[in-house]
Amino acid sequence: MKRFLWTIAFFFVALPALAQNSEAVPFNGLLVDMTGKGIKNVKVEVKNTNRYTRTDKKGRFGLTNITPQDTLVFTIKKLTHEVEVGDAKSLRIVMASENTDDWSASQDDELVDFGFMYVKRREYTGGASGLTEENLQGFTNLAEALNALVPNVNVSSDGSVNIRGQKSLMASNNALILLNNQEIGSVLDVNIYDVKSVEILKDGEGFGSRGANGVVVIRTK
Repeated sequence: MKRFLWTIAFFFVALPALAQNSEAVPFNGLLVDMTGKGIKNVKVEVKNTNRYTRTDKKGRFGLTNITPQDTLVFTIKKLTHEVEVGDAKSLRIVMASENTDDWSASQDDELVDFGFMYVKRREYTGGASGLTEENLQGFTNLAEALNALVPNVNVSSDGSVNIRGQKSLMASNNALILLNNQEIGSVLDVNIYDVKSVEILKDGEGFGSRGANGVVVIRTK
């Protein structure tokens, strides 16, 4: 009987820790040359792990759950360069040449501000949809555009967004809406002519419990 009670106690103590570990924390980066042009298809590996990604055509990359003790290893034509993460939440890395002595790295607040958008293209495996300002042309408000362009998304008359349908009879089913990294309650508060991009994340795991119903990430020009 005592062994059974200890098993139950351990389960309830461990449960919060397991839930916390399931939340992915975004880490974005950008690899460019001296002219500011992105360097594509570079392998970016977390040292001493099997976790890696590659830069996209603009030199952007995303990883999750990077710690201050981690070191990122960049591989270009069999040459490698290591960058210690430290306290950085993002990294802009400038490569003067392929020589490993000609690299510089610094945190970039803009990459932090973009949050999950780079990460989802690299490590994120949940469902996502993206819209650009070109997609929004011809619409007079964002609610109308989302209803017309994004499958399985419903914007209510009050501007709240439902991504997955009704999951709970008691709790809210509304998605988290972020405008330039600040939470807002309605997409009706956004001028569609100011919008640069909209990202619909059906699994907002990187935003903790608040993103359980999905996330709408809106960026303005």
